[in-house]
Amino acid sequence: MATIASMLGIAGKNPSRTWQRYETGEREPPIHIVARLEMISDGSVTTTSWMQVRQSFLQRRQEVAA
Repeated sequence: MATIASMLGIAGKNPSRTWQRYETGEREPPIHIVARLEMISDGSVTTTSWMQVRQSFLQRRQEVAA
């Protein structure tokens, strides 16, 4: 996680944990982080796909909580 956080330019006290929060949907990454992810993944992860997966994850999380 530290490697991807570094590649994406995530800074702060614990960049790995910040990335983990983005992955789990606890936090929404700034659009420039998602755009950078698209760039470093050579388009394997697109901004659109990231948002679709995140929306799906959050929806399932709400269903479980209900």
